[in-house]
Amino acid sequence: MNQPLDASPPRPSADGTAASAAPHGRCPAAAAKDPTPCEGPREAATIVDRQGREVAGCVHHCARLLAGLEGARVHPFVPTSRALDVYSRARELPPFAWEIGR
Repeated sequence: MNQPLDASPPRPSADGTAASAAPHGRCPAAAAKDPTPCEGPREAATIVDRQGREVAGCVHHCARLLAGLEGARVHPFVPTSRALDVYSRARELPPFAWEIGR
């Protein structure tokens, strides 16, 4: 597993909006060591691991996360086009792709 999915949910900030748990405004699915930027909406898809823990993120980082999690899947309520995009991108990636420069 390339990052924990059991992180606490974002806490509301002083202005009432949810504060992002990811550094530098990146989606929660982005691994800390992954230098790639997000693509598209920050909550475009949700990945579910074997234990049922969920993390939402952009399609790009969800695919990278899915490639490194054995037994993970895309949440069933994610729109079909996004789910297919995540699966097809993940299929082309090795686990921890950022460690080999991909």
